Amino acid sequence: MNTATDNAKVLICDDDPTYLMLMRDTLEASGFEVIEAADGDTAMVKYITMQPDIVLLDVEMPGLSGYEVCQQIRAHKTGKDIPILMVTGADDYQSILQAYEIGATDFLPKPIRWPMITHRVKYMLRSRDALRELKNSQQRLQYLAYHDSLTGLANRESFNEHLQKFLTLADRGNYHVGVLFIDLDRFKRINDTLGHNFGDRVLQKIAKVLNSNLRNCDLLARSQEDVPKTAVARLGGDEFTVFLSRVDCVDDIAVVAQRIIDSISQPIKIEQYEVTVTPSIGISVYPEDGTNVTNLMKNADVAMYHAKDQGRQCFKFYSESLNNRAIERLQIEQNLRKALENNEFSLNYQPQVNVNSKQIVGVEALLRWQNPELGFVSPADFIPIAEETGLIIDIGEWVLKQACEQAKSWLDAGFPPCRMSINLSSIQFKRGSLVGVVQNVLEQTGLPAELLELELTESAIMTDVEENIFRLEQIKALGVGIAVDDFGTGYSSLSYLKKFPITSLKIDRSFIADIATSCDDVGIVKAIIALAETLNLSVIAEGVETTSQLQILQKFNCSVIQGYLFSRPLIATDFEKLLTKKFVMATNENKMTFFNE
Repeated sequence: MNTATDNAKVLICDDDPTYLMLMRDTLEASGFEVIEAADGDTAMVKYITMQPDIVLLDVEMPGLSGYEVCQQIRAHKTGKDIPILMVTGADDYQSILQAYEIGATDFLPKPIRWPMITHRVKYMLRSRDALRELKNSQQRLQYLAYHDSLTGLANRESFNEHLQKFLTLADRGNYHVGVLFIDLDRFKRINDTLGHNFGDRVLQKIAKVLNSNLRNCDLLARSQEDVPKTAVARLGGDEFTVFLSRVDCVDDIAVVAQRIIDSISQPIKIEQYEVTVTPSIGISVYPEDGTNVTNLMKNADVAMYHAKDQGRQCFKFYSESLNNRAIERLQIEQNLRKALENNEFSLNYQPQVNVNSKQIVGVEALLRWQNPELGFVSPADFIPIAEETGLIIDIGEWVLKQACEQAKSWLDAGFPPCRMSINLSSIQFKRGSLVGVVQNVLEQTGLPAELLELELTESAIMTDVEENIFRLEQIKALGVGIAVDDFGTGYSSLSYLKKFPITSLKIDRSFIADIATSCDDVGIVKAIIALAETLNLSVIAEGVETTSQLQILQKFNCSVIQGYLFSRPLIATDFEKLLTKKFVMATNENKMTFFNE
């Protein structure tokens, strides 16, 4: 930044060449660098390109007047605070008044007393420097008022203000806000043994870890409204707070809390010392645990002490029900990581039957997990966690290989050919290696490609449509069938649906459940079947449990069904017993009876 004693640049603009020359000579004699302009248009160009420290403008000029140049400079992004000295007639009071109104800093009357102009310019530059210093001081004071001087994080005052703004947004948008109260376990021993200066450096390291964690967390607000995005603060001592400004699923708060625990608990090395610090975290959730900042902070604090009572280095929700659910979720995740290695997964097989031929024509492989500690874990509970952690990739490949091996073993044993259907996660589908994995499994197991069908949900194929069409075509080129699972619950576009190289549609069980009593569901099912016929696709109805449902489906020419009416999912040996049987309807409304050919 230039000061009045530096070689400041002065832009002078006057259409009188005599005044221009005298002004230049006077200012250059005092050490200023002079930039000349003989009219307003040139003055604006030189202002923008050369960025002077002060501007002297004659009022009356050809083209742009001095007033217009002054206005344009003030409107420029760099022109808000630059000193502008207007040169006017000696007795022209109205011109002087107008100069101040459009933003001039001062005025200079003509005729000019040349010895005085240098002093006037130096005075205006000193005033500019003083104003800048004052503004910098105000900004520094503002920063110190809202930030912790040790870590640079927001302080309690700032945190509370920002949190209150996000609570207002959450109330308007009807979503959750998570507050995490973090206290470092036994931090006092570090101050007592290594000194407070060392302890301060540890706190600075932890502040950086917290900031880094939260920058990488996609739960933080990216609101377009003018609300600060500060998410972490130091309240004092070894206490920190975090808010997650927009949370769609409360379970996600537990994920963030565990990330923070794992990150902070890593060894911290400072000079020749290495220390390990662990956090205890209490969590409160808006609006369940409070609707204002005070209650949310108080309840998060209470939950934090509960975490310490439970052994430290953990997190606790203020709400016991949420806390239990979060703990259950983490238990599932921890055990899931070892499930493949410990051979805890198995497959069940649910038949798909043609009610016209009275034969099994396909089978869906369904993943099951029996854990020694948790017992049977529902796929609805562990599949989303497997997808979030990326474990679904290895698990999915295991399912693919196991199911194909089983289908080939049935074929080798002389059972009738039976198409094996396997569900693909959207995460598996988006991996570039998927086609190669499928091809390798088919080659390793020897299963004919036409006996394998991959099932994908509508939502999985309707994102990045063009890329997905290309990937589906690669799969179909292998000879593998492609089914759209849970059809009717997503958002398929008919214009795209006809482009997808799919072979079958599976009507979601939610439409089948009430088909005997709901005219709306009857209409939807009828439309899906008609659509499939138009696109030359086969149709499978899922979740068929009663003969009344079956009769309606047969009326619409849907011949392939899957559901409890025929069979529940079975282990492989039990499924084999059905492969050579046909069936008839029993007198009982909801049962089929099997017999040997």
